[in-house]
Amino acid sequence: MHNRLKSLRSQHSTLDGLIRREEMRPYPDMLHIRSLKKFKLRLRDEIERVETHLRPQRLAS
Repeated sequence: MHNRLKSLRSQHSTLDGLIRREEMRPYPDMLHIRSLKKFKLRLRDEIERVETHLRPQRLAS
């Protein structure tokens, strides 16, 4: 589960970079940016679910 969390965080960070890069272009593709942001939000939600699942395990350790 920890590997999954690392992977999700890495993907989330990568999307940050892609969004920033697209926004800096002279003529940014707003549809592409919107799509990236939606995907980033889904990743954030999944990260929160995984963290919530892991939290009780940490307390029990």
